[in-house]
Formats: sequence, C-alpha cells, structure tokens
Amino acid sequence: MNADPSWAAKFLDKLELIILPRYNPDGNAYFQRTLATNFDPNRDHTKLVRQQTRDIKQWFSTFAPHIAIDMHEYNARSNYATYYNNAADGMYSAAKNLNIHPAIRELAETVFAPAIDASLKSKGLRGEPYMTASSRSRTPRLEEAGTDAKIGRNAMGLTQCVTFLFETRGIGIASQSFKRRTLAGLQMILGVLETARDQAETVYSTIESSIEELKASQEPIVVSDYSTYSNRTWTMVDTRTGDIVQLPVEFASTTPASPNKTVARPEGYIIPRAWFDLADRLKVSGLEVETLKEGFKGEVEAYNITSSVLGRSYYEGAVLNTVTTGTFTQEVSLPAGSFFVSSAQKNAGLAFVALEPENIDSYVSFGIVPMEVGDVYPIFRKI
Repeated sequence: MNADPSWAAKFLDKLELIILPRYNPDGNAYFQRTLATNFDPNRDHTKLVRQQTRDIKQWFSTFAPHIAIDMHEYNARSNYATYYNNAADGMYSAAKNLNIHPAIRELAETVFAPAIDASLKSKGLRGEPYMTASSRSRTPRLEEAGTDAKIGRNAMGLTQCVTFLFETRGIGIASQSFKRRTLAGLQMILGVLETARDQAETVYSTIESSIEELKASQEPIVVSDYSTYSNRTWTMVDTRTGDIVQLPVEFASTTPASPNKTVARPEGYIIPRAWFDLADRLKVSGLEVETLKEGFKGEVEAYNITSSVLGRSYYEGAVLNTVTTGTFTQEVSLPAGSFFVSSAQKNAGLAFVALEPENIDSYVSFGIVPMEVGDVYPIFRKI
C-alpha cells in the first residue's frame, strides 16, 4: 500500500483494516504451530484457557469487524491414493456454523468465495475448498471444513461477520516456491478486499440487517449437524510425472451442513453466581452478560445428564465428555450476583455453542463444567 498510495486509497475510502501479523509469536520462536505452552491456539476459541487467546479475543470483539480472514499453511507433503499431492495453491473456506445468519453465510459462499477463486485464477494459480482427509486410500475421502466453534474461522463467524480461512502450501517445504506461495495468499486476500470495496454497500447492509434479524429471531438453535459424501474430482499433482490431474474422490461438503439436533431458542441463559468464570469467558467472547442484582426466582428449563462418554486420551489439555441430556422445568431461586445472557444479541451464537451441553465444543464437552450421568446441568434456560 505504501508503494501505491492511490491504489491503497481506493480501499481505505471504503474499508477500515486491522492486521494481526502473527497469532502466536511465542510459539513461532520455537518453530511450531502451537503456543509456547503447546496448546493449539486454533482450538482454544470456546474454552479460552490461555490468556493470549483471551487477549486476542477481546481485541477482536472490540473491533467487531464485518469481515475476517484467518491465514494458515497446509502440509504440502501429504499423499493421496499413493501418488498424488494437493495441487491447490490456495484452499479457502467460509465459516460454516449453522448458527451464523443464513444471509451472511450465503454472502460468503455466493459472492466472496467465487471472487477468491477468480482472484487466484487471474494469476494462473489454482484454488480449491479447504479440506482434510479421513482416508487417503485408492479413492480418497475428503472432508470440507467443519462447523465446530473451537476453531477460529467459525468462532469469528459466530460474531455474525463474513469469515474465511485461507491455507497456502507451506508446511514441510521450507522456502521452496516462496514467491508463488506468497502470491497465492495475497490473491486470496485481494479477492476478499476488492469484493468488499466494490460491493461495500451491499455487504454492509446485508450483515447489519442480518444482525438485527438475529437479535429478534425465534429460530431454533443448531446443536449438532452432519455432512454426507458425494463423488467429485480434486485437482492433484501426479508425483510420478508432475502432471496436473483431476483425481476422483469422495467429498463430504459442509456447504451447507445439515442440522442434526436442534433445540428451541431460549430467551437467554441463567448462570448461578458460583459459575462466575463462565460469565467471564462469555464476556471475553464479546457477549453482553447482565449481573442480576436482585438474583433470579422463577421457572426455568433445565437439563439432566442421561449419558456421558469420556475420551480415551487428552485433547488440548482436556478429557472430552460427550453427553446426552433430557429436559425438565423447575422453579429455581438464585442469589444476587448471578448472571443472565440474553439470546437477543449479536454474538449469541457463541453462547449457544458454549452453553448447550451436547454441542461438541461446549463447556461440558471440555470439562469446564464437569458432568456425569444423573447430574443436573447448572446453567438454566429462561423460556
């Protein structure tokens, strides 16, 4: 931008930009993806166990962008069907969580995603949706980016902004093809920025109106979802010849995912005073949390834990707890200093994924609220 101020001015007339050069500089000093503590910063977006995560989350929530980009690299050495490598110069994915307003997800998928792909192609580069492999056998099984909120892309998207993950070829190949890799990242960024600049009014009005609709919404909360496999081809490099080929694969698309379990949207959640640390986490995520000076007395919907399955090993410092629940209504009387989290707010989706116990990234799942069969979940739904 310094090299061409007139070009830069065309963006800055329409956009306010903040760039975080590196998310984990302490971990980078050890040449690792994870923080210096070996926690993965991109799996800490709901449990918020590291202060570094909390500081960045508060900074992000304060700026409250309409658009966010999360830049990563992918492993260039992964083989598929023995002889093939991913040929994409850039992989990209919008936020997929179904608690993001549908109009914002549609804006990302139908306006921004094609622009990203076109921006790559304009420089002779190749793009594909972001994927991971559940199988690399003769017919690889590839899975599109998921909906889980512990990952930055979805956590940022749940603030009701257009969010993209960008992945360029890089892990394991040192500085090889560095100029091409840098260009790929730049072109994906430009695909977003140029679209935001050229369609600023549409983008702004779509997001702002979606936020207002979300605040007034009575639509159910999506607690879990699924995707199904279908056949397609994937752009690969044949490592035996160097040729670019289209390899048949099975692909599980999350554009969009399909709802599995939904629950009625409550007026909000009531958190007893003893669980103040949950309120603190939600505030860090940009949620408005009301302290109830007079306490709370009334009828609520409560969950009881009907099954609990613990993981067999640690995941990011926690033994995951997968639970199922039943619901019942009861009268509760909670002391002054308890908390209320309204569903009628912009970042409510972050409360849904954290406070609904069956969600894959909930406080129950990560053991922040320990639960076993027969327990009553201590966070109540005001209905």
